[in-house]
Amino acid sequence: MITKNPEKRAWTVLLTAFGIFCLLVISCPLGIRWYLTTATQVEATQLEVLDGTILFNMPGQASPGGVTNVAQMPEKAEFKTDETSWGTLTFFDDSSAVMYSRTHLKILETRTARFQVGHQPDVITLWVDGGRVRLAVAPAGERGRRFAVHTPHAVASLEEGSYSVEVSNRETEIAVREGQAIVSGSGGVKEVNRGERTNVAAGQPPADPVPAERNLVENGSFRDRLAHWSVYNEQGVDGGVINGQAEVIASGDRYAVRISRMGEDGNHCETGITQELNRDVRDYDSLKVHVDVQLLYQSLSGGGYLSSEFPVIVRIDYKDQYGIDRFWTHGFYYHNEANFPIQNGTQIPRYRWYPYESENLMEVLGDLRPNWVTGIRLYASGWNYQSMVSEVGLIVE
Repeated sequence: MITKNPEKRAWTVLLTAFGIFCLLVISCPLGIRWYLTTATQVEATQLEVLDGTILFNMPGQASPGGVTNVAQMPEKAEFKTDETSWGTLTFFDDSSAVMYSRTHLKILETRTARFQVGHQPDVITLWVDGGRVRLAVAPAGERGRRFAVHTPHAVASLEEGSYSVEVSNRETEIAVREGQAIVSGSGGVKEVNRGERTNVAAGQPPADPVPAERNLVENGSFRDRLAHWSVYNEQGVDGGVINGQAEVIASGDRYAVRISRMGEDGNHCETGITQELNRDVRDYDSLKVHVDVQLLYQSLSGGGYLSSEFPVIVRIDYKDQYGIDRFWTHGFYYHNEANFPIQNGTQIPRYRWYPYESENLMEVLGDLRPNWVTGIRLYASGWNYQSMVSEVGLIVE
């Protein structure tokens, strides 16, 4: 086709070229500036194994590897600890995550601005699928930071501070020691502040925050009878054959377990209830025993000749930091007519409820403090006895 107006065509081409030129002059610097200010880079994370072997999976790795000391880990790396291993992840901003026993964690994101002019905030995002993690979130830099933890039940956005996250099949618990957490799940959002914790059950919004301390014992009030507890009897080597009994009764405004054995004075027997706990407690600064005790009858004086046979004894079984099985006990008695020596025992009034709270076992046990609590036991030991226990708690904070 022959153009009737070549000048018009020339102007059209010229103006189009000029427009493209202007667009390039404007957009190229803007594009470069956009890239410089928004580009991010992946930062490595240091894994330090504190005990045992931590298994890990790298992106695209077919089978897991194991670390026993220190290693640099990339984004998307995944970690598993067993009952004998634990370790620390240290991120590029000096924040850290302590992975305790039986924990599954994945690094979703660890990113920072690629260039000095970048204004994108630092990003650290973790996925915790099970176990317990202690998080220390460092102060944010000039660009700010987004630190988030995802679990199967919740998402928590964390400010500078100290936090613990514990995940089971049923729920996620997030506790704030210092700082503030914004916790969301199933359409609900809660603000959790210093000294508080919230629980997020599967398919439920976060619960209202409550004080951070918690009771490791299930059904310590015995309102569900002996659910979570097991009754046992142990005869001595002195030929006794009559076992004791442990049963839940109503006592005034409470439920209590009555432990009794009558009819065979002079022969040793031990009767009580136990509960398996199997909880990692390294993350806690305080561990105290709470129990209400009422003594009705004891035929053996004090705690016996060896101070080991009281009408009520509370016992905590645990492993120390060296993995050695240990236990802590405290007994109660109302008379000691034979003047036997007393160790780890308290004399209390007969027929009255006595509320007992131990010292902080994390402090008094020193280097032999618990790392892993395996169980709790409340029992009577001796000849004939009648006692009651109620409101049992193993309180950690």
